Amino acid sequence: MANLFNREKRHFEAFIQRHRPSLLAVARRLCARGALDPEDLVQEAFERALPEFGHLKDRTEAACAAWLCTTMTNRFLDHCRRHRTESRGLPHLALVQDLPVTGDGDRENWELVGNDAFQAAIEQLKPHLRDAYRLHAEGRRYQAIAEHFNVPVGTVGSWLTLARRDLRELLLPSVAVARERGVQS
Repeated sequence: MANLFNREKRHFEAFIQRHRPSLLAVARRLCARGALDPEDLVQEAFERALPEFGHLKDRTEAACAAWLCTTMTNRFLDHCRRHRTESRGLPHLALVQDLPVTGDGDRENWELVGNDAFQAAIEQLKPHLRDAYRLHAEGRRYQAIAEHFNVPVGTVGSWLTLARRDLRELLLPSVAVARERGVQS
């Protein structure tokens, strides 16, 4: 059973290596003007491919490339639609939330977190998440981080997603405290 899993894992990693460069080129064109990271978009496409890999591995390379490109484009469009919906809904959300709502509400809230609190939160991450996050923050690409840790690119994407989630959870109390202080001043 373990051998079967390892073989499938190697096949999927090889699948990623074959398709990642062309997918990343398309993602860079799609994300050229937006705030969406092309690496994240490619990662999402491969996350969608993983459960479908049993069917994909029997297809031709061209069919796999088309499936991945279509999936990634659909994810990109989903992000665009979500952003548009959220932007349009912000004035109405102010009626039901006690957070200040502006076009850059999240940015304004996260700017309330000081550098010391942010660094302290980073230090609380699990070591592999912390190290991957720091390397990405230094500007390293997913591929370079994967090579550094000798892990698949998909693992790096997963680690960075977990790091961001954990940081958000660690920093939310700091945002709330800072917001309270701002209201009380």
